[in-house]
Amino acid sequence: MSIGILLVDDDVTFRALAEEVLAAEGFEVKSVSNLRGAKEQWKSFGPDVIILDRRLPDGDGIEFLKEIRAFGGDEPIVVVVTAYGDIENAVEALRAGAWDYLAKPIHLSDLVIKLQKVIETRGLKDRLTIARSQATPARTQPLSKAMQEVLEKLDVVAISPLTPVFIQGSSGVGKQYAAELLHRLTYQQKDIDAPFVEVNCAALPEHLIESELFGYEKGAFTDAKAPKRGLIELASGGTLFLDEITELPLRSQAKLLKFIDSMRFRRLGGQREISVNMRVVAATNTDVMEAVRTGRFREDLYHRLGVYWVGIPALTERKEDIPGLALSFMTFFANRIKKQVEGFSPKAMEVLQSYHYPGNVRELRNLVERAVILCTGPVIEEKDLAIHGTTMPSLPVASPVDKVQSGESQPSSNSPEALAFFNELSFQEDPPTLAQLQRAYVAQVLQHFDGKRMQAAQALGVSYPTFLKLLREAGLDD
Repeated sequence: MSIGILLVDDDVTFRALAEEVLAAEGFEVKSVSNLRGAKEQWKSFGPDVIILDRRLPDGDGIEFLKEIRAFGGDEPIVVVVTAYGDIENAVEALRAGAWDYLAKPIHLSDLVIKLQKVIETRGLKDRLTIARSQATPARTQPLSKAMQEVLEKLDVVAISPLTPVFIQGSSGVGKQYAAELLHRLTYQQKDIDAPFVEVNCAALPEHLIESELFGYEKGAFTDAKAPKRGLIELASGGTLFLDEITELPLRSQAKLLKFIDSMRFRRLGGQREISVNMRVVAATNTDVMEAVRTGRFREDLYHRLGVYWVGIPALTERKEDIPGLALSFMTFFANRIKKQVEGFSPKAMEVLQSYHYPGNVRELRNLVERAVILCTGPVIEEKDLAIHGTTMPSLPVASPVDKVQSGESQPSSNSPEALAFFNELSFQEDPPTLAQLQRAYVAQVLQHFDGKRMQAAQALGVSYPTFLKLLREAGLDD
């Protein structure tokens, strides 16, 4: 018996694409554009999972969610779709009984991963296994020794569900995947339905950090018309994943440290202490010790979070993983678009294994997805890996984590672009200020990548939110 998915969204294009992709994954899918159709399908179709848009032409999806929960009985799992960055709506959906939420724009690959996690957690693993076996064969390539050590570390700490874990690795290596895997290892074997709450510390507005993390009581501030549970409270009994932890302001770091030490907190405007139990997993793509040395990250918080440290190596340090990962991604994307692709030519695989992957596993995944779309035969050829008629581009500067892992202590400045830029500087008159140098260099790097901000951020070795901050400070964000 297949797993039933009901899509409730008024975006016709999204529904059509999602139906095709999910059907290829082995799900039975029906879709509607409004609440009236959703209520009819809920009763007649009896879906296992409902993907529910918050804003619909004939009402609020949250009200439908509350109706489902009030009905009782064999309730479907509900994942609510919210606007990008709208954390308040997301938390409201969780309070109303949603299992999780997705932010628009929705990437279909992320939707598939989310559904697999939802279903696996909710005890539908047998049916999911059947769907997976029909859609994606298991990967047979062995893991590298480096990744075997990572998995062994996660397996060891899984037996201690309250021990904080610090995950470090450059952007795209799979830190979130490692955190989710640790969560599953900790609770799935015990058949415990525990929450996994992800917090992107860089995406939280500074003036809302405290209320989003700790919640607030009615009347705590002007718009606090009702009490609200924070993300920490929602994670009680499970895992709180603090991604990009080094981006938190120092004031918030101090409050977080106090909470982690005692596992007790007060909501904003509250008098009562609330006790929780959870594992806190922190992650960063920067050199955390450098952040400590420069005063951007509290040393005491680092030591409190770093009770158990896991380093995820860059993909260039575990190239034996590339063939297995590439084949796994190829199978996934080929099944998704119902295209017959059997593998990679020897030359194409040679190209994949010789590339240095500044974007790590995420870049490999994107590259394979594009190659599956471009290939015209049963095998992906070297030409299918090309971008605009050229081979894969190289980024001129390594990320800070890559430098630390390779033993390089000083930032690299020997790329042709960097040398050309600094050779053009003239000090015959007054030298430029550091702010002027930074503005000029950021502008040049952005121009080098044709305005592609994500690639420019990777080249500069900073997180994307930090790069956006640099643009704002330099007046280049228009």
